[in-house]
Parts: sequence; C-alpha cells; structure tokens
Amino acid sequence: MKNNIKQFCFPTSAKEAASLINRLKSKAVVVAGGTRLSRALLPTVETVIDLADIPLKHIKADKKFLRIGALCSIAELEKSPLLAKWASGGIAKAAGLWSNALARNMGTVGGNVARAHPHNNLPPVFLALGAAVVCTDGRRQKIFPIADILEPALMRWIGTRYIVSEVRVPAETKNWSCACSRLAITKTSWEAYTNCAVAVDKNGAAVRRAAVVVGSVLPRAVRLGKAAAALEGKPCSESAARAAETAATAELQALTAEAPAKAYACQTSGVLVRRCLLEVFQ
Repeated sequence: MKNNIKQFCFPTSAKEAASLINRLKSKAVVVAGGTRLSRALLPTVETVIDLADIPLKHIKADKKFLRIGALCSIAELEKSPLLAKWASGGIAKAAGLWSNALARNMGTVGGNVARAHPHNNLPPVFLALGAAVVCTDGRRQKIFPIADILEPALMRWIGTRYIVSEVRVPAETKNWSCACSRLAITKTSWEAYTNCAVAVDKNGAAVRRAAVVVGSVLPRAVRLGKAAAALEGKPCSESAARAAETAATAELQALTAEAPAKAYACQTSGVLVRRCLLEVFQ
C-alpha cells in the first residue's frame, strides 16, 4: 500500500500545506506526528505532505488568548511552565495522561484535535476551557469553536481541506481551576473506559461557572450541561460534587440510551467527575 508514494513535500507554512492538500485531494496525506499514518494511508495516496518544517511550536499568551501551536508535541504541553500555571495546570495534566512517553513525544496538538478520536485526552480539556481552533484552507483563515471541530461534518475536512495552525484558549480561563482524569485498563493504554475534564470559575467559595466534559463513552467528547448546571451558584463542597456526579451519570445514561455495554462507563464517569471536582474545590 505504501509503494504508491511518489513524493514528499515539506511546506514552510500552514497556508502552503493547505494549498497542496486542496490541489492534490485524495492523492495526498498530511503528516504531523505520524502516530496514525499506517492506519490512515489510503491506496490512492501518492504524496506525503510533511508539516515538520512549519514554525507552529509556540506556547504563549497575550491579553486575549493562550495560543498553542498545532505542531507542539503532547510532551511539550506536559512540560510547559506556562501551561503548568494555566487553569491550575489542567492542560498539562491532560497531556501527561495520554498513552505512553513515545506517543506523547510523537503526537501533536493538531493531530490530537484534527483526528479527535474519543479516547484522545486533549479535546475534553479544550472543550471544558472553551477553546477555538484556527485553521486555513490556503486562501483564508477560519476559526472554529472546538465543539464544531468535534462534529463529523467538519472533522472530515480537517487535514483534507483545512490545516490546523493553532488552538486558542480564552485568557479569562487562566485563573480557573481545572482537573482531568481517565480510567483505562493500564496507565499507558490509549483506549479508556472514560476520560473526563472539569473546569470551574470560582466566586470566592462558590461556583460562578462550570464545565463538565466526558470523552471515550460516546463517539466524541461532550459537555454535560446538566452536570454543570448542578454546580453553578453552589458552594464548592462535597455535596455539590456528589450532585454533579449524579447528574453526569444520568445524563450519560440518557445519551447512551441506557445501553448495558455502557453502564460501567457511565457510572465510573460520574465518579471521576466527582473526584475532579473535589480536586478543584480544594
């Protein structure tokens, strides 16, 4: 299957890479970290567009956003001093939970978002923090809420029409409290039973705003609105965390149509939500 490859291209900008993929279409494939290349390479592919030379490895903040370059490795997020302080280190913690050290050093932020498999760790925390994804189609820049990127209708165009250049997290989340957790067979397992992230904006000892997100249970990470609503305006307490646990479990059961195969994942998701909330309430 790989014998069909005739050339490698090394664009120096996201705009150039997007222009190439739009011109070559199904005859080309985009490679960043390459962790899923062997499973995604179609027989029609003749050109590999390698993004390695594009300068998109920044992690910086300004008055409006935390900006994370699409070619940052997952390991770089885990070790970033800036991310260690942003939203109580939630993004860095989520990066550290992902698979094994080899995968974290190869995998990129752009790939983790563009191929947002339900087991990927970054979409839940980015969704909880209200992130947006900056893309280009080679002609103009477009900014999509990450919730839109996770929808199949748009996701199919990431890497085939659009190239991800940056993830932006609103600056207002810098002082939020965020926690992440996952349950898998082993610590290094890529697949998980559940993968959750919570973000809380506190008003003293009470919850001003909250986001509860769960991945792995459904085909894509989802915000649990009822669980968040159970927290808003309430004291940062164990009783509030338990109320959110109950709401999260019930919401997931409804979303999975109470499928027996998902019962364990729904139940443990609620437990992880409660544990994450107790962590951010401290």
